[in-house]
Amino acid sequence: MKKQSKHKINKPALIVLILFVYLFLSFLYYLWQLPIKNIYIKGNKYLSDATIIETAGIKNYPPLMRISRRKTKKKLLKNEYIDDVKIKKSITGKITITVNESKPVFYDKSINKVVLLNKKTVDNDLSLQLPTLINSVPSDIYNKLIEKFNEIDYDVILQISEIEYSPDIINEKMIDPDRFLLRMNDGNSAYINPVNIKKFNDYFKNYDMVPDGVKGTFYFDSNSGNVMFKMYGAKQVEEVTPNE
Repeated sequence: MKKQSKHKINKPALIVLILFVYLFLSFLYYLWQLPIKNIYIKGNKYLSDATIIETAGIKNYPPLMRISRRKTKKKLLKNEYIDDVKIKKSITGKITITVNESKPVFYDKSINKVVLLNKKTVDNDLSLQLPTLINSVPSDIYNKLIEKFNEIDYDVILQISEIEYSPDIINEKMIDPDRFLLRMNDGNSAYINPVNIKKFNDYFKNYDMVPDGVKGTFYFDSNSGNVMFKMYGAKQVEEVTPNE
C-alpha cells in the first residue's frame, strides 16, 4: 500500500500573501482615517467659503472617506442660494465643492426679502445693490416676471433702481396687465412686460441713441421690433433713432 504524500505549505508564498493582505488592510485603514487636508470651493459669488464649508459639515476637517457625497449635497441644497452641487474627493486628502448659485434678482419691499432667480427668498443683504420692487404684484404675474428676468443680462438688471407694477389701463380698459415701470440708476425710465423682456437687453444700445443729456422713458413693452422714447416733459413718443 502506497502512503499518500502530504502537501507541503509554500511558506514564502504564504508570507507574501499575509504581507499583501496586511498592507492592503493597512491602506484601507489609512484611507478611512485620512482627514481632509485641503478644501477647495468653486463657483460661489454670494456665499462665502466659510458658509459653504460650515453648511457641508466639514469645518473640523473630518476623515475624508467618511463623508457621504449624497448627504453632503443634500445639506448644501438646503441653502436657498444653491441650485446644484458637485463634490469630488481625492485620496490625497483634497475635497472640491463646486456650487451653482442662483442670482439675486430684486429686493421685494413688501416682504423685506431678496428674491432669487430660483424664486426662493433670502434675508435682505444690504451689501447687494439690487432693484427694489416697490408695490405688490398678482402672484401669477410675479412668478412670470422672475422667470423672464433670467433672460435679461445681469449687468442690465443691476442698472435698475426701482421696479413698479404698472398695468397699462386706458379709459378703464385693461390693455396690458403684465406691464412694469422700471426706474433706472441713470435717471431714465423704461416700460417692460414679460413677453417682450428680451428687448430690454438692448437698453444701453438704445440709450446711446438718445442725444447727450436727454432723459426720458423708453418703451420696451411693444410687440413690434421698435423701441419708443418719450423725453420727460414732451407730449409725443418718438422712435429711438441713432444720433445724427
